[in-house]
Parts: sequence; C-alpha cells; structure tokens
Amino acid sequence: LIEVGRKQRALETLLEVIKSRRHRTWTITHEPLMEKLLELCVDLKKNQIAKDGLHQYKTIAQTVSAKSLELVIMKFLNQGELRCTNARKEA
Repeated sequence: LIEVGRKQRALETLLEVIKSRRHRTWTITHEPLMEKLLELCVDLKKNQIAKDGLHQYKTIAQTVSAKSLELVIMKFLNQGELRCTNARKEA
C-alpha cells in the first residue's frame, strides 16, 4: 500500500493489526510493525494515531519485552527530531 501511494490506508491497516485481539501476545514481529506505523505517523503528521499505537504496544510489550518498547519509543523520537531538523533547514 505504501509503494502505491496509499499511506493513509497502510497506517489504518497497521493500527488495526496492533489493536486486534489476535495479536495480544508480544512477538518479535511486533517491533518492525510498530516502527513502520510510527514512521507513517510522522510522515502524515498523525500524532493521535501514534499515541494510540504506542499505548497498545505498551500494553502488549511491557511485561514481555520492555527493551523493545524502549527501542520503538527512541526511534519514534529520533524520527520526529530528524523531521523537525529538516523542516528548519528548509525554512
């Protein structure tokens, strides 16, 4: 979906996967899904969806893999800072 320019739909699909009951047990595949979800949120400026996704991921990962939660949050913050820096350079 991303490659054909449907970023909004891709974002909605990833959020549905993270929120679904079938995926309540943390696995290593959740981490790249969250990274892509947050990357799309930064690109599309959807901070509320990012907040919802992080909240769901916290629920899934905090007992099993707190380190994964930390890595996802740090990557999200770095993406936001990078985007802000690039915007300042362009202005």
